[in-house]
Amino acid sequence: MKRFGIIMLLGTILTLGSCGGEAPKATKVPMPPVSKKAPAPAPTPGPMPSLVESKAAPASTEKYVYDPKGKPDPFKPLIVEKTEAAGAKSKSSSMEAALETATPLEKMDLGQLRLVALVWNISNPKGMVEDSTGKGYILSIGTPIGKNKGKVTQINSSGIVVTERSEELMGKFKSRQVTLKLYPDF
Repeated sequence: MKRFGIIMLLGTILTLGSCGGEAPKATKVPMPPVSKKAPAPAPTPGPMPSLVESKAAPASTEKYVYDPKGKPDPFKPLIVEKTEAAGAKSKSSSMEAALETATPLEKMDLGQLRLVALVWNISNPKGMVEDSTGKGYILSIGTPIGKNKGKVTQINSSGIVVTERSEELMGKFKSRQVTLKLYPDF
Protein backbone atom coordinates (compact mmCIF):
# COMPACT_ATOMS: atom_id res chain seq x y z
CA MET A 1 0.00 0.00 0.00
CA LYS A 2 2.97 2.27 0.68
CA ARG A 3 4.23 1.80 -2.85
CA PHE A 4 0.91 2.91 -4.27
CA GLY A 5 0.94 6.03 -2.09
CA ILE A 6 4.51 6.87 -3.15
CA ILE A 7 3.68 6.41 -6.81
CA MET A 8 0.67 8.67 -6.48
CA LEU A 9 2.72 11.34 -4.69
CA LEU A 10 5.42 11.26 -7.38
CA GLY A 11 2.80 11.44 -10.15
CA THR A 12 1.19 14.46 -8.50
CA ILE A 13 4.54 16.23 -8.04
CA LEU A 14 5.53 15.59 -11.64
CA THR A 15 2.17 16.78 -12.94
CA LEU A 16 2.24 19.97 -10.90
CA GLY A 17 5.92 20.54 -11.57
CA SER A 18 5.46 20.46 -15.33
CA CYS A 19 2.87 23.22 -15.15
CA GLY A 20 5.31 25.61 -13.52
CA GLY A 21 6.13 29.07 -14.68
CA GLU A 22 4.30 32.31 -14.41
CA ALA A 23 1.38 33.42 -16.49
CA PRO A 24 2.41 35.66 -19.41
CA LYS A 25 2.05 39.37 -18.75
CA ALA A 26 -0.13 41.53 -20.96
CA THR A 27 1.76 43.70 -23.40
CA LYS A 28 0.63 46.91 -24.97
CA VAL A 29 0.38 47.08 -28.73
CA PRO A 30 0.88 50.56 -30.10
CA MET A 31 -2.05 51.83 -32.17
CA PRO A 32 -1.76 54.62 -34.69
CA PRO A 33 -3.59 57.82 -33.67
CA VAL A 34 -7.04 58.38 -35.10
CA SER A 35 -6.89 61.11 -37.70
CA LYS A 36 -9.61 63.03 -39.44
CA LYS A 37 -10.59 61.95 -42.91
CA ALA A 38 -8.59 63.48 -45.66
CA PRO A 39 -10.68 65.60 -47.99
CA ALA A 40 -11.70 63.80 -51.15
CA PRO A 41 -9.82 64.91 -54.23
CA ALA A 42 -11.77 67.25 -56.48
CA PRO A 43 -13.13 65.57 -59.57
CA THR A 44 -11.24 66.37 -62.66
CA PRO A 45 -13.29 67.70 -65.46
CA GLY A 46 -13.61 65.13 -68.20
CA PRO A 47 -14.83 65.39 -71.71
CA MET A 48 -18.24 66.97 -72.11
CA PRO A 49 -21.02 64.46 -72.73
CA SER A 50 -22.56 64.68 -76.11
CA LEU A 51 -26.10 65.81 -76.59
CA VAL A 52 -27.17 62.39 -77.78
CA GLU A 53 -26.07 60.78 -74.52
CA SER A 54 -27.77 63.41 -72.34
CA LYS A 55 -31.18 62.74 -73.90
CA ALA A 56 -31.63 59.34 -72.32
CA ALA A 57 -35.05 57.76 -72.33
CA PRO A 58 -37.20 59.01 -69.41
CA ALA A 59 -37.72 56.53 -66.57
CA SER A 60 -40.92 54.53 -66.80
CA THR A 61 -43.53 56.07 -64.50
CA GLU A 62 -46.25 53.54 -65.35
CA LYS A 63 -47.78 52.04 -62.19
CA TYR A 64 -49.12 48.50 -61.92
CA VAL A 65 -52.89 48.17 -61.66
CA TYR A 66 -54.41 44.84 -60.54
CA ASP A 67 -57.08 43.46 -62.85
CA PRO A 68 -59.14 40.71 -61.10
CA LYS A 69 -60.94 39.62 -64.28
CA GLY A 70 -60.44 35.94 -64.98
CA LYS A 71 -58.62 35.36 -61.68
CA PRO A 72 -60.02 33.41 -58.72
CA ASP A 73 -61.03 35.27 -55.59
CA PRO A 74 -58.35 34.47 -52.98
CA PHE A 75 -60.87 34.86 -50.14
CA LYS A 76 -63.42 32.31 -51.35
CA PRO A 77 -63.09 28.72 -50.08
CA LEU A 78 -61.66 26.21 -52.53
CA ILE A 79 -64.30 23.57 -51.71
CA VAL A 80 -67.89 24.69 -52.07
CA GLU A 81 -70.88 22.47 -51.35
CA LYS A 82 -73.44 22.18 -54.12
CA THR A 83 -76.77 23.85 -53.49
CA GLU A 84 -80.06 22.11 -54.15
CA ALA A 85 -82.66 23.12 -56.71
CA ALA A 86 -84.82 26.13 -55.79
CA GLY A 87 -88.03 24.04 -55.42
CA ALA A 88 -86.56 21.64 -52.89
CA LYS A 89 -84.96 24.39 -50.85
CA SER A 90 -88.00 25.43 -48.79
CA LYS A 91 -88.02 22.62 -46.20
CA SER A 92 -84.39 21.55 -46.37
CA SER A 93 -83.02 25.10 -46.23
CA SER A 94 -84.88 25.77 -42.98
CA MET A 95 -83.40 22.55 -41.55
CA GLU A 96 -79.91 23.54 -42.76
CA ALA A 97 -80.28 26.99 -41.23
CA ALA A 98 -81.33 25.38 -37.95
CA LEU A 99 -78.29 23.06 -38.09
CA GLU A 100 -75.92 25.96 -38.76
CA THR A 101 -77.09 27.79 -35.64
CA ALA A 102 -77.35 24.59 -33.58
CA THR A 103 -75.05 23.83 -30.69
CA PRO A 104 -72.77 20.77 -30.93
CA LEU A 105 -75.22 18.83 -28.75
CA GLU A 106 -78.04 19.53 -31.19
CA LYS A 107 -75.99 18.16 -34.10
CA MET A 108 -75.53 14.71 -32.51
CA ASP A 109 -77.89 11.80 -32.10
CA LEU A 110 -78.64 10.72 -28.55
CA GLY A 111 -77.01 7.34 -29.30
CA GLN A 112 -73.66 9.08 -29.81
CA LEU A 113 -73.70 10.46 -26.26
CA ARG A 114 -72.79 8.64 -23.06
CA LEU A 115 -73.91 9.79 -19.61
CA VAL A 116 -70.89 9.96 -17.29
CA ALA A 117 -71.98 12.04 -14.25
CA LEU A 118 -75.08 13.17 -12.36
CA VAL A 119 -75.77 15.69 -9.59
CA TRP A 120 -79.47 15.37 -8.83
CA ASN A 121 -80.18 16.17 -5.18
CA ILE A 122 -79.85 19.97 -5.53
CA SER A 123 -82.18 22.77 -6.60
CA ASN A 124 -80.72 22.90 -10.14
CA PRO A 125 -79.69 19.32 -11.05
CA LYS A 126 -76.88 18.79 -13.57
CA GLY A 127 -75.59 15.95 -15.69
CA MET A 128 -72.57 15.42 -17.91
CA VAL A 129 -72.44 13.56 -21.21
CA GLU A 130 -69.45 12.71 -23.42
CA ASP A 131 -69.35 12.39 -27.18
CA SER A 132 -67.35 9.75 -29.05
CA THR A 133 -64.18 11.90 -28.95
CA GLY A 134 -64.34 12.25 -25.15
CA LYS A 135 -65.46 15.87 -25.07
CA GLY A 136 -67.82 16.55 -22.18
CA TYR A 137 -70.98 18.64 -22.11
CA ILE A 138 -72.84 19.77 -18.99
CA LEU A 139 -76.63 19.49 -19.11
CA SER A 140 -79.33 21.07 -17.00
CA ILE A 141 -83.13 21.00 -17.29
CA GLY A 142 -84.19 22.72 -20.52
CA THR A 143 -80.91 22.15 -22.42
CA PRO A 144 -81.54 21.39 -26.11
CA ILE A 145 -80.01 18.07 -27.15
CA GLY A 146 -80.21 15.71 -30.12
CA LYS A 147 -81.10 16.07 -33.80
CA ASN A 148 -84.83 15.67 -33.15
CA LYS A 149 -85.14 18.94 -31.21
CA GLY A 150 -85.03 17.21 -27.83
CA LYS A 151 -84.87 18.95 -24.46
CA VAL A 152 -83.76 17.71 -21.10
CA THR A 153 -86.93 17.44 -18.97
CA GLN A 154 -85.76 15.50 -15.91
CA ILE A 155 -82.51 14.72 -14.11
CA ASN A 156 -82.81 12.10 -11.37
CA SER A 157 -80.74 9.36 -9.73
CA SER A 158 -81.31 6.87 -12.56
CA GLY A 159 -80.41 9.20 -15.45
CA ILE A 160 -81.47 12.05 -17.69
CA VAL A 161 -84.85 12.09 -19.44
CA VAL A 162 -84.88 13.79 -22.86
CA THR A 163 -88.18 14.58 -24.57
CA GLU A 164 -87.96 14.64 -28.38
CA ARG A 165 -90.55 15.91 -30.83
CA SER A 166 -90.70 14.31 -34.26
CA GLU A 167 -93.01 15.05 -37.18
CA GLU A 168 -95.13 12.21 -38.56
CA LEU A 169 -96.44 11.75 -42.11
CA MET A 170 -99.60 13.84 -41.76
CA GLY A 171 -97.79 16.81 -40.22
CA LYS A 172 -98.62 15.83 -36.66
CA PHE A 173 -95.98 16.01 -33.98
CA LYS A 174 -95.24 13.08 -31.73
CA SER A 175 -93.34 13.30 -28.46
CA ARG A 176 -91.20 10.50 -27.10
CA GLN A 177 -89.07 10.26 -24.01
CA VAL A 178 -85.56 8.84 -24.13
CA THR A 179 -83.67 8.10 -20.92
CA LEU A 180 -79.89 8.31 -20.86
CA LYS A 181 -78.83 6.04 -18.00
CA LEU A 182 -75.70 6.39 -15.93
CA TYR A 183 -75.46 2.62 -15.49
CA PRO A 184 -76.95 0.61 -18.37
CA ASP A 185 -77.87 -2.29 -16.02
CA PHE A 186 -80.59 -0.32 -14.18
